[in-house]
Amino acid sequence: MALKIEYETNYGITCDYAHCVIVDTRCYKEVDDEGNKTFPVQYNGKIYASDDAYADGASPIGGFNGNFLMSESTAKTQYNIIKQCYIDLKTKDGFTEGEDC
Repeated sequence: MALKIEYETNYGITCDYAHCVIVDTRCYKEVDDEGNKTFPVQYNGKIYASDDAYADGASPIGGFNGNFLMSESTAKTQYNIIKQCYIDLKTKDGFTEGEDC
C-alpha cells in the first residue's frame, strides 16, 4: 500500500508521481482518571521520486509525519491501523490529491 502524489523537493525538482510509503507506526493506549480510553497513533514515512525508485531501493527524497486518534469502532469493517494512517495522511496538506497505489 502506498500513496502517489506530485511532490516538489527542497531543490525545486517536481516529481509528478512520487511514491509515499508509511514505514513506522506507533499506537498507545491512554486511560484518563475517569476510565476513558483513547488510542493516539503516530506514524512516519518516506517519499520516493517514483514507483521505480522505490522498487529499486533508491534513497528517499523526502519524508512525512502524522498523528491522529484511532477509531474504536467495533464494526467488522474497521480499517486496520496502517489503512487508518493512509486515510489520515490523505487529509494533510500536500497529500489530499494523492492516489492509492
